[in-house]
Amino acid sequence: MIINNIHILTRNLSLLFALLIPALSYSQTETDTVLLKRNLNPLVVSAERNPTLYSQAMRVVQVINREEIRQLPVQSLDKLLEFVSNVDIRNRGTFGMQSDASIRGGSFDQTLILLNGVNLSDPQTGHHNLDLPVDLASIERIEILQGPGARIFGPNAFNGAINIITSGESKQRLSASAMGGEHVVYRFSANAAFKLKNTRHSISTTAAGSDGYIENTDFKSKNIYYSGGLKLAKSSLEIQGGYTMKDFGANSFYTPKYPNQFEATRTAFASASLKPLSGKGSLSVYWRRHHDRFELFRNSPPSWYAGHNYHRTDVFGSNGNYLVFRNKHWKSSIGYDFRYEKIISNKLGDSLPKPIVIPGESKNYIFGKEKLNAGLFAELGYYNGKFSLSGGLLMNYHEMETGRISVYPGIDAGYEFARNYRLYITANRTLRMPTFTDLYYNDPSSSGNPELKPEEAYSFETGVKYSKRGINGQILGFRRYGKNMIDWVKEAETDKWQAMNLTNVTLSGFEVSGNLQLAEITSNNYPVKSISFGYCYLSASKSSDDYLSRYVLDILQHKADLRIVHSIYKGLSASWSLSWQDRLGGYIPFEGGIAGTTEVPYAPYFLLDGRLSYTFKRCNFYIDANNLLNESTVDFGNVPQPGRWIMAGVRVDILK
Repeated sequence: MIINNIHILTRNLSLLFALLIPALSYSQTETDTVLLKRNLNPLVVSAERNPTLYSQAMRVVQVINREEIRQLPVQSLDKLLEFVSNVDIRNRGTFGMQSDASIRGGSFDQTLILLNGVNLSDPQTGHHNLDLPVDLASIERIEILQGPGARIFGPNAFNGAINIITSGESKQRLSASAMGGEHVVYRFSANAAFKLKNTRHSISTTAAGSDGYIENTDFKSKNIYYSGGLKLAKSSLEIQGGYTMKDFGANSFYTPKYPNQFEATRTAFASASLKPLSGKGSLSVYWRRHHDRFELFRNSPPSWYAGHNYHRTDVFGSNGNYLVFRNKHWKSSIGYDFRYEKIISNKLGDSLPKPIVIPGESKNYIFGKEKLNAGLFAELGYYNGKFSLSGGLLMNYHEMETGRISVYPGIDAGYEFARNYRLYITANRTLRMPTFTDLYYNDPSSSGNPELKPEEAYSFETGVKYSKRGINGQILGFRRYGKNMIDWVKEAETDKWQAMNLTNVTLSGFEVSGNLQLAEITSNNYPVKSISFGYCYLSASKSSDDYLSRYVLDILQHKADLRIVHSIYKGLSASWSLSWQDRLGGYIPFEGGIAGTTEVPYAPYFLLDGRLSYTFKRCNFYIDANNLLNESTVDFGNVPQPGRWIMAGVRVDILK
């Protein structure tokens, strides 16, 4: 049945967009991003399906550009996002081995992860969403869209989306870097970009590892990433692909009862986008494969242990966008998104008709499942001087939904009531589909639920934004009424974790944030180059007093962030990232594999990272210090994070 559905949908969508291809151009998901050029004013924002000026945008979009990434004391994507306002990074592993990203109090499964607009979210579990084969040096900017984005990106952009944009430049570039430090940590990377006739190419590779900061926290990782472009007579073709591998000790990751856990993941993906030069649309296809091997016992398993968990997921997708018309005041677009997900496993899904041999192992995949999701989008925008209005909807088809086709509308309005000040208000309906883990995972401590319903929510937001060259800021409030919210919960420590639809979880929040690029406002010789700050407050209708919750209810109630970059003398500069985090909820502490009797609340903490950097000609030398205050931090119960960690490195721009 599902194969027939795929054939029918593919045929119909292909016929529809065959008519549109002559007019297609910029990729759909690229046009759903912020096109940031720091020294140009005004900024062009495409956080909606119809690109508009940043001053007219009716959504909160935060951008971290290449220059900031190079200056900040970070070595991995999760560390970079740690200090972004209203983004919650819950770490188990270090250096990106496993971290969960969520926005505005949502779960890690409710945040969509995109690479150059391609949806690379993992259908098995959001724990693998950040398994991306991209080196920080390859990233041009990162765009964080806050608030529901179903009518823009489709399902799972429940609370927002994070879009990583790599460099699309055509000039020649060649650089290499090396880093080392405490706990025998190392990281080597190389990046190159060049142009051949009407083609451009970019490639990067990275290798990293460490012996670990405590027992069984060692890791090794490697990745390679390629992107390229081909200019044709009336269009351009852009391709990208990559591969990443991670092997890491998973000390108490999923249960503190057995701390000697281990995990190995492998991720490969490829995509192609047709971008005709007319500027009216796009057509993209993509594929992603993810392997996951989880070992509850890394060494000396007990006699009752049945063996490791093996999972392989494949995702095939396509999306397109077409600008129907645009004039002085009106813009309208339509689009589609098609996504097919499949898993084979020895743990998740329904029984397979015939076992499939796991390559390199003496076990078989014996379970499997397929899911199909398809959506049609439409959006209409009106812009008239100080007033703007945008409305749209997603018609979504999914086999798990009762009526098969559901409608998710949204509307945004904004008004410039004073020079550079804009009042906005938004209302959206959004959804998130259960993962394969939500539906089928079962072990002695956890039980999935094949009867889970999709999560749904109505979200409302209002705020005031200030936008001027070199200065951006906003103050806002929002409220989300969630229905059928999915979480792993239990009422007592002796119970199993159960995947459940928690009904009527209402989340409210307040945020104030800003960014000052002082080099653009004042003389370039001003010592302080940039300041970013933010504070957010969240409250939920439920707390862990009712349930022991793994995810949904353990939100960051308070989070304050500050980032400063400043010069010291000539080529010597420094950057500082400070975050104060206070999380709701708690956990039962384990000691020696034995559970305690009382729930311990998560303790608030300050996290301070710093970098001292010296640039000489084409070389940049730096010393990084993570957790300078040597705070004891816990994002997940019984998984302690490292204390102060010192490392040093060098980056050489051979061609620039």
